[in-house]
Amino acid sequence: MSFQIYFRDWGHQRSDVKVCVSSSEEELRNTTVEELKRKLIPEDQHDNTILLYQHETLKKNRTLGSYGIKHRDEIRAVRRGKTRTFEDDDDDEGKEISRTQSLEYLALMQQPEPPVM
Repeated sequence: MSFQIYFRDWGHQRSDVKVCVSSSEEELRNTTVEELKRKLIPEDQHDNTILLYQHETLKKNRTLGSYGIKHRDEIRAVRRGKTRTFEDDDDDEGKEISRTQSLEYLALMQQPEPPVM
């Protein structure tokens, strides 16, 4: 038997895709979020993609079992803006945004799903 999850990538499609994660329940529970991300997301998008399960952000070093993820559960992917590193800090010197813009950006990042248009 194969153990599957339903995957929804808000960056590319609006429908669920059934993905085979493992061949056993134990293997599914022991799969890390990072391993799952490698199966689902193109490598060049790993850093700017967040995986969510029941509105909780999944941390890459934890296992699916630690979140209680089971066969046929749904995981969502959400893209965020450019990933920043400490080396990027010098590039933004002197560039400031208003408090309102900052709060609007934060609110957008915290939305579990993009608005339906």
